[in-house]
Amino acid sequence: MTPPQKRIWYYTIDDEGVVWHDKVPFDDPDLIAFFLKNLEPYSGGKFRVLCQGEECIISCQDIPYVVQEIDLPFLIFPGGYQEALDPTTLWVGKKNVLYCKVREGRFSARFNRKSYLELAKSIQQDPKSGQYYLVIDKKKYPIKVSP
Repeated sequence: MTPPQKRIWYYTIDDEGVVWHDKVPFDDPDLIAFFLKNLEPYSGGKFRVLCQGEECIISCQDIPYVVQEIDLPFLIFPGGYQEALDPTTLWVGKKNVLYCKVREGRFSARFNRKSYLELAKSIQQDPKSGQYYLVIDKKKYPIKVSP
């Protein structure tokens, strides 16, 4: 007897962190948090999660981790998944999008507009150098600019 074939599920994460399945927004917070906690790189710039023995292949408009809210020191992602902010990893990328590293530096995360504006309340500019800093507990963390 031949074992049943396992299905492969396909998802997309847009620039705002919304997960889509079959062109419909997917809104199971527990499953989304599971994806973000267990995501691994896959071929062709995609990502993969194994869920109950089946493959979930995830494509992204930019990257899979999109910060929705901030409750310093925590970053809050879709599904309620949380990571502590490492302020030493902040950088500004294309189109002035703010990014940082998550999952022990293995993945990049982007800030959506709301989370960026929340974090901007703690950003200051050095008037002499023009350098921007995130200030937490009176400590300054420079924000890098990607080339």
